[in-house]
Amino acid sequence: MRRILIPLCLVLCIHWANGQRSYQFESPNRLFVEGKELFELKNYAGCIDKLEAYKLRATDVDLIQEADYMLAYIAFEQGKEDADLLLKDYLDRYPSSRHKDVVAYQIGSAHFGKGAYERAIFWFNQSNLDVLNPEQQEAYSFRLAYSLLQTGEINAARNYFARIQQIGLTYRDASSYYVAYIDYADAKYNEALIEFARLQYIPEYHEQSSYYIAQIYFIQNKYEQVIREGESLLATYPDSENNTELYRIVGNSYYHLDNQRKALTYLQRYAEQTDDPLRGDLYILGVCYYNQADFRGAVGSFGRVVNQNDALTQNAYLYLGQAYLKLNDKNNARMAFEAAATASYDRDVKEAAMYNYALLIHETGFTGFGESVTIFEDFLNDFPNSRYADKVNDYLVEVYLTTKNYEAALNSINKINRPSTKILEAKQDILFQLGTQSFTNVRMEEAISLFNQAISLGTYNQEARNDAYFWRGESYYRMGNYNEAISDYRSYVNNTRQRGTDMYALAHYNLGYSYFKQQNYNQALTYFRQYTGLERDQRAASLADTYNRIGDCLFNNRQFTQAEENYARAAQIAPSAGDYALYQRGYVLGLQKNYRGKIQAMDRLVRDYPESQYADDALFEKGRAYVLMENNREAAQTFEALINRYPQSSLARKGGVQLGLIYFNDNQLQKSADAYKKVISNYPGSEEARVSLQDLRSVYIELNDINAYAKYVNSLGGNIRFEASEQDSLTYLAAEMLFMRGDNTGAQRSLVNYLQTYPMGAFSSNANYYLGSIAFTQKNYTDAKRYFTSVVDAGDTKFQEEAVARKAEIEYLEKDYTAAFESFKRLNLIAEGPENKQAARLGMMRCAQFTNRTQEALLAANDLLKDQKLSPELIAEARYVRAKAYIAQNQQQQAREDLLEVSRDTRTAHGAEAKYLLAQLYFDHKEDANAEKVLEDFAKNGTPHQYWLARGFILWADIYIRKGDDVQARVYLNSLQSNYKGKDDITSMIESRLSQLKN
Repeated sequence: MRRILIPLCLVLCIHWANGQRSYQFESPNRLFVEGKELFELKNYAGCIDKLEAYKLRATDVDLIQEADYMLAYIAFEQGKEDADLLLKDYLDRYPSSRHKDVVAYQIGSAHFGKGAYERAIFWFNQSNLDVLNPEQQEAYSFRLAYSLLQTGEINAARNYFARIQQIGLTYRDASSYYVAYIDYADAKYNEALIEFARLQYIPEYHEQSSYYIAQIYFIQNKYEQVIREGESLLATYPDSENNTELYRIVGNSYYHLDNQRKALTYLQRYAEQTDDPLRGDLYILGVCYYNQADFRGAVGSFGRVVNQNDALTQNAYLYLGQAYLKLNDKNNARMAFEAAATASYDRDVKEAAMYNYALLIHETGFTGFGESVTIFEDFLNDFPNSRYADKVNDYLVEVYLTTKNYEAALNSINKINRPSTKILEAKQDILFQLGTQSFTNVRMEEAISLFNQAISLGTYNQEARNDAYFWRGESYYRMGNYNEAISDYRSYVNNTRQRGTDMYALAHYNLGYSYFKQQNYNQALTYFRQYTGLERDQRAASLADTYNRIGDCLFNNRQFTQAEENYARAAQIAPSAGDYALYQRGYVLGLQKNYRGKIQAMDRLVRDYPESQYADDALFEKGRAYVLMENNREAAQTFEALINRYPQSSLARKGGVQLGLIYFNDNQLQKSADAYKKVISNYPGSEEARVSLQDLRSVYIELNDINAYAKYVNSLGGNIRFEASEQDSLTYLAAEMLFMRGDNTGAQRSLVNYLQTYPMGAFSSNANYYLGSIAFTQKNYTDAKRYFTSVVDAGDTKFQEEAVARKAEIEYLEKDYTAAFESFKRLNLIAEGPENKQAARLGMMRCAQFTNRTQEALLAANDLLKDQKLSPELIAEARYVRAKAYIAQNQQQQAREDLLEVSRDTRTAHGAEAKYLLAQLYFDHKEDANAEKVLEDFAKNGTPHQYWLARGFILWADIYIRKGDDVQARVYLNSLQSNYKGKDDITSMIESRLSQLKN
């Protein structure tokens, strides 16, 4: 192996040595000369080898500089990426080179080739044009001219192109093209046309020249020439990038020559081939679609035009409205006409749009944000001499009656100096409707004022006037003014022509109740009986209630047998609400000495209605019946059950006393003592506790253990008082007498004096309660709450219920909802009267809602809705709160039923919000069709609570956005933006969605 390698090495060494000797004999200058010869022959590959070899041994500075020039020049000619860097390096090393002008030209050309036109201009300006050879001079001029054109220096560019056009060879035709293009850009169309016409005959410029010729003809409105040139180009170059624009101008030309069928063909292609068609052409396309009866196509095209505020958009909206009308989409037509009517670019378009908009409002009954009245007024103000003016005057009256934004309508009518009879008739109805809105929103004084105005107008609208009497009577009734209520109900009954209606029947029911509240049982009985003959629904809850009231009237007249019959009938009609009828029936049986019948009735009540508010009464009366039957064992068991089940009831206190007495009479003295002591400890300060202490004394006397009694009394301490000194009693009674007379100032002074004198007096709780009541009347809630708290803390059962009720009310008014909830909760446990029971549940529900305690709100709403006598307004509120709680707990299906009910009346804030929430619920579950139905009904029927209607419009836009119908979304948002007057978050919601659509 070694013998082979050594000879090979020797051969390689000898070869290298011979090459070195051969190279030494070649002259460096000879290499330069050969390299330059190859350079001049443009044999750049061979040139580079010679020059690189020369530079390895060269010593002549001038020749080295020349060699570097040729190498840099070759890099440029070969199009190397870094040629500009090599050329710049050359100038950096040889700034005084005689080739600097050529090198600068080449650097500029290199930048030109890369599209860096500003750099190219800089380097071209570093070169002296006159030093360059003719070929370089022409290339220099063309490249500089083109660079100037690209950087916006059009005049300078044209000068260079024009010079080349005259004397150039290589770039003459190209320069002629750019001269023509510059003339075209400068609107020198005739000059440009001459040049482009000449260039048409040069094959490489035929297409572009013909294209610009067509453009110039289009600008000059020479539509026939446009069509000739354009169709020729489209046929010759079917795949040209210019074709999209050619479709546009040819289509436009056919349109202007009134050939809309052809125009439609070309403009359709134009719209299909560009992502951003011009709005003007889309408008023309829409017109063509419309005139060719393709109304959906028209809607699609016009919808893409209306994204700016200008005359074109106004015109497009007018066409959109007409197209929607043809498609029988009156709601969207109305929105489009509204958009055109609210713009002022074209007066004729505005007039036509306003009239169509007004007409659609009249036809559809659609209302939104007061625009239904405003648009008619604006039309008459803006176009008093319009050919539509008479019709609009007639429509205006009808819109007053159909709009639900009655306040805006009333303001409008009040502006009319000489209203016609039709206008006054409309005004009377509007005042009535406004009154019912105030009534529904529990603003009774405001409602009465509006009903007064409606009644005082006279008989322009007899029906509205009579109905105003009824609802004013309702308002007075709710305020406890029964005399005024009776007067209004009777006026309604006497004047109304519609005697078979539910309202006519209800007036008799309400008259009966008004007299009943005044304890005028004979008159109440008359009207209640009349109501039973008028009520058509024989299963109505109100009918069952009426028979109960008839029974009460007969009961108070001591007609017990007839009373019992009516209670039984009430229970038969409404078994679920038969607890009162059953209780009263049992009570009547007791008065008739039918104690077993009474006990059976009370047992049935407790069994069938365990949650009835009369359950504790039933047990007490059952116990009393056993006492009267001298069945002490059963009586004691009944009273024990009463005390255990309903310890908070006042009847539990009375039952405790009865129990003590029963055991005493049965000689069960220890049980008797225990019963009395339980009353004393559980209900300190009550009348029953005082009686129990007195009776307990008798028990201990029988036990012959007076010391034990004294020890027990002493153990009660000073905080429990049963006896008052004479001075204590006289001081209190004098102050109480002033309070009862209504002298609050004197009473307040005397009661404060009493508490200062006897801070632990026997009547201190009474005094604190009266002082709290006075402070509450004076709206001095801080002192009132302090006094009522003292009553509650004292444990005095006499005023405890009312004290807790007032304390809760004050905390609610002060928005201390957490504390108020606890107070209402306590009231719910101890309240015996139905008013306080209802107030407690209502307060719990509202406080829970305000503090986001959804479960408690839900439970309170459910309890409240069990009340058979709950007013329609409170039923709606309870359903609303329950629905909101269900939604918060993600139980949308349960919420849906309540929202459906509450949303039937959008006059209330709860109803309006429920309407929106129902639509939102459908939207969230992707039931867009149902959501739209709800929103259409919302918009048609209107609401005085504009915020929720505005939220509905935004949701409507969201539905269209989800459908991909940006046009309709924009129409709804623009309508809302124009008409909604509120200063709230609606504005930002609109802007965010419009921005989304724009992007």
